[in-house]
Amino acid sequence: MKNNILPKQHKGAQTSAEAHREAASTEEARHIFTEARRRMLDISNWHRYGLPGSVFTLTDSNGRPVRRHAQLYDHIRIDLPGPGPVSGDGYDWVYIEAVKAENDPERDSDFFAFRVRPVPNPADKKDGEDKDTSHFYTDDTTSTFILERSGQRITAAEKGRNEVPNTQASETADKIRNTVVAAGAAIGFASIQWKALMEGWLDTDTDTENHIET
Repeated sequence: MKNNILPKQHKGAQTSAEAHREAASTEEARHIFTEARRRMLDISNWHRYGLPGSVFTLTDSNGRPVRRHAQLYDHIRIDLPGPGPVSGDGYDWVYIEAVKAENDPERDSDFFAFRVRPVPNPADKKDGEDKDTSHFYTDDTTSTFILERSGQRITAAEKGRNEVPNTQASETADKIRNTVVAAGAAIGFASIQWKALMEGWLDTDTDTENHIET
């Protein structure tokens, strides 16, 4: 079932941001869903769809940027405003650990989602030692990006679960930085940004340049 991709809440905070759009017809709703899914997977262009100030770059499992749509086990390099974690060479890192797609003709509905989790810097090839999670949250945390169509209504959402500040980093500078950034997310800054991105996915009346073709 589609709910299986959203983890249960056990610790820390949980957050949610949503945007909705009502289409004039089922045909139009299906078109919006398809276009929104393309934008959703065009991660390196998220800044064009309503996420200014932060740059997300899709990479392979070794941290090398790739120009294509996101796939299972890809990594995402996140450049937030201000200093980044030392462990991540200045970036926060997550990877795509799950993808789910469903179509139900009887219910006239579509569903697509992927879930990401913080990870160590994939470009750090040190062997034989534990590597710090390169993110302001611990690796208990997940973000699930969801796109859903039910008839003529389309919903885009980001749901954060088990959001725990990463204060176990080896570098003191990273501990301080992670605490500050996580605090900003906790009071709603992240949710505001995610909502803007969700609205950008659904605003298919406007196009963007240089997007990746399917």
